[in-house]
Amino acid sequence: MMMKKSLIAVLAAAGSAAGMAQSSVTLFGVVDAGVGSYKSTGTGRVTGMFSGGYSTPRLGFRGVEDLGGGLSAGFWLEGQVNPDTGTGASAGAFAFTRRSTVSLTGPFGEVRLGRDFVASYPMTFLFDVSEQRGFSQVEILGMSSAGVSGVSAFRASNSISYFLPNTLGGFYGQAQYAFGESLSTTAPVANAAGLSASAAAAATKRTGNYAGLRGGYASGPVNVAASYGQYFDATRTVAGSSYAGDFKVANVGASYDFGFIKPMGFVQTDKIEGRAGIAAFQFNTYAIGATAPIGAGQLRVQASHYKQDNTANGANKYSVGYVYNLSKRTALYGDVARLNNKNISTYQVDGVSGLSIAAPVAGGNSTAFGVGVKHSF
Repeated sequence: MMMKKSLIAVLAAAGSAAGMAQSSVTLFGVVDAGVGSYKSTGTGRVTGMFSGGYSTPRLGFRGVEDLGGGLSAGFWLEGQVNPDTGTGASAGAFAFTRRSTVSLTGPFGEVRLGRDFVASYPMTFLFDVSEQRGFSQVEILGMSSAGVSGVSAFRASNSISYFLPNTLGGFYGQAQYAFGESLSTTAPVANAAGLSASAAAAATKRTGNYAGLRGGYASGPVNVAASYGQYFDATRTVAGSSYAGDFKVANVGASYDFGFIKPMGFVQTDKIEGRAGIAAFQFNTYAIGATAPIGAGQLRVQASHYKQDNTANGANKYSVGYVYNLSKRTALYGDVARLNNKNISTYQVDGVSGLSIAAPVAGGNSTAFGVGVKHSF
């Protein structure tokens, strides 16, 4: 009997030690919903509920295990949810498409594998007053419109990333490569990095691959950074025909926190080199904005200019918003934005899920406003 009790005690101690080796496993998430209205010239107006006006609604799990000697292992699984309908972002089903990574971290930095942000994307929310969400966000028009298709401005699957350690006196950086996992073929193929090929632009072993670099300096009130990304064999559609080319993204941003106001600026160039006699496509984005603490909340104002090179096409966007913090986890927010198109452009205000409207007529305007509540856990 004594031997049985001793054995049970040993097993319990071993199980306890194994449990303590896992430093933490955390369930986390955000629920964000609101009511808003869109209006487009020549299209009309739509009013209703939306999700993600301040922060993308999500549910996830993350964990870290201390391996000793300054080395740790971690995982991160995160998927989008839409509280206005109760569905997920992937064909109405919940999936870990926002992030699904495993990593090793140590004095050398971090090596991360899986689906994650592309290295050239974090710049957009680091130097955007709304952190790339809501009607006030800087629109990524050069990658999502104007004849360039199949390019994911946000994430890539099958990626390997290296992050510099956070012990370099404020310097930070990332290098990333994502595999499209394509074979050379004359037929269209699906690939993991969000790129597509057509019969007119046959896939190669590079199709769907992505390579990117990001580096910056953040210390005290200053933050300045730049990044570059290249999507191999992206697709450009012109007059109904598709041609392959390497899509290149370069951007730079800076901010300075004076305490009573934090101005910031962002510039991005999106370019795809022309082939088969088609001129190269280049789209430039310029944004300047500022945040300022007012009471228990924050005022956010921003102006953006968009221009397609060698054409009269483009747009200007102006926005203002306010976030009122009820607590560290709960906030009320509201913002309004107006986008004015030039020439034959038909861009429109974006930034939320679950509420949309058809694009305005060529050269028309797009206006949106909304109020909502966000709770994080």
